[in-house]
Amino acid sequence: MRHSIAYSLLALTFSPSLLPASDKEPIRDSRVASWVQKQMKRLQPGREDKLFDQVGWVPGILPAEKLAQQYHRPIFLFTYDGQLGTGRC
Repeated sequence: MRHSIAYSLLALTFSPSLLPASDKEPIRDSRVASWVQKQMKRLQPGREDKLFDQVGWVPGILPAEKLAQQYHRPIFLFTYDGQLGTGRC
């Protein structure tokens, strides 16, 4: 998994299509890390893209049932096999 992230960052670093329009020459080595951080920050989803984070997650079915009864809401059971932080579940 770490290799794929490293390769993605490497691809971002050397992709001419991602260079600013006014800057068509390669990025100097001393600026690569800050440029990649800036691009990653720019490409992160905004608040409206992360409504998933507003779900009232609980660690088990018993607390979910308690909250469902308390607020008269349904339970959504979500299970996964993978790493949720990578978007692969």
